Amino acid sequence: MFCGANVENASYGLSICAERTAYVKAASEGERRFRAVAVVTDDGGTPCGACRQFMAEFGLDTVVIVADGRGAYRLTTVAELLPEAFTPANLSSQSPARRRRTKAKQ
Repeated sequence: MFCGANVENASYGLSICAERTAYVKAASEGERRFRAVAVVTDDGGTPCGACRQFMAEFGLDTVVIVADGRGAYRLTTVAELLPEAFTPANLSSQSPARRRRTKAKQ
């Protein structure tokens, strides 16, 4: 288990969310595959868009447990939080999106 916390910065764009903190901590220790991630906020908020994209890099099938401060929770997946995600597969020369762009240039 790897824990994360929000790291705030006066320049808001340089802040890092708890989700990314936990993923980076895990990755720095050699982890690359995740079964689940728990996101707990006072009101049961979901990960921001940047965190969703970051999590997608590690697997769209990762279960996301979204919980609130009272203990209520729901289960979802990264894929459900970020439909049509841009992943490393999109960088392949054989990806459908790249083939469409190549054809459009011809």
